[in-house]
Amino acid sequence: MPENNLGGPMNVLFLNTSRAWGGGEVSLTQIVNALKVRGHAVTVACRRGSALHLRMQNAAPDVVPLRFGGDIDPFTIGRIARLIARRSIDVVCVHTEKELRIGGTASLLAGVPVIVSREVDFPIKDSYLNRLFYGRVASLVIANSYATKNTLLISAPWLDSAKIHVVWKGVDPGQFRHATNGHLREEFHIGKDESLIGFVGRLDEQKGLATLLEAMAILVARHKNAKLVLAGEGNLRNFVTEFLRERHLETHAYLAGFVDDIPGFLKGIDFLVLPSNWEGFGYAAVEAMAAGKAVVASHVSSIPEIVDDHRTGLLVPPRSPERLADAMVALVDHPRLRNEMGKAGARKVENVFSLSTMIGQVESLLMDAASSRRPAGGKAGAPVRFPLASLRLFYHLLF
Repeated sequence: MPENNLGGPMNVLFLNTSRAWGGGEVSLTQIVNALKVRGHAVTVACRRGSALHLRMQNAAPDVVPLRFGGDIDPFTIGRIARLIARRSIDVVCVHTEKELRIGGTASLLAGVPVIVSREVDFPIKDSYLNRLFYGRVASLVIANSYATKNTLLISAPWLDSAKIHVVWKGVDPGQFRHATNGHLREEFHIGKDESLIGFVGRLDEQKGLATLLEAMAILVARHKNAKLVLAGEGNLRNFVTEFLRERHLETHAYLAGFVDDIPGFLKGIDFLVLPSNWEGFGYAAVEAMAAGKAVVASHVSSIPEIVDDHRTGLLVPPRSPERLADAMVALVDHPRLRNEMGKAGARKVENVFSLSTMIGQVESLLMDAASSRRPAGGKAGAPVRFPLASLRLFYHLLF
């Protein structure tokens, strides 16, 4: 365990305002569980009835359901500030701008540091509030990729580059390496001589579903034995169903719905396709590589940091059905190539994207921030020094 000024384990609070379940929630759950194993006390405050709350509620009292109002909701801020004091929280970790404003204000009032973990490759608006919260309130920023860090610095040149630390998401390679091949082919009546392509993700516009379906129509015209199974739910489910019906692709593409056993699903496919229009991190690509599968993906956001073009998979321009179809054809036509790519991807995950590496980096950053709260000779829980003008701003925002 890294050395720190705390003299023992940390008390960490994570805030999560998401209602749905996604890669960010998967990663958060992994971090929470690993930090507990390492002896730290972890509290998660999330929306009541959210996917995260329902999955983690058995961990009570470590999970605290909250009602999240506006970005500067005094009721929620007060509850979080009291929670910080009651549980002697050393450091707070947030992800979204909403969480930063709520959690950052509560942390400031309680006198503890707050860390921002950026999960999306989106620019931030150059506003006074963002300059205040990102530039002054946040102790540091964890970016999930160099693409995200670069986007932050371009949109916020006033943000100190040294304050942004890149930590790639990680997976447990053994969980995928030793996964049991499920009954995917049997469930959808796909023969052993047919090529099975997988998609894992939310069924929404971000994931490039329209591009994927158009590419699948092109692929099927060239390869009648090509099949696609989509794992996930989302607001485009009806669009997908209608597209398959209108283009007579019902016997070539199937909706699997929400899949719990992702390692087993990935073991059952020949390769993964991730045609995103933009990405947070591309977690599904890392998981597929861990399962030894090649990946066809869009050249956007952090994906080129994950997938090495022509080594662990193939990268294509976003929103280009023809180029996506060509890449899919290449892997359908060359089983040996996709197998070699899959092996290279598994090695990369072992060396670069392991869960233990991610946890170690996150733990070290959290402990550094927590330690800064208790300087030598200082009082534990001493309030953070802050400009009077900013305190006045918070007063007006709150009241």
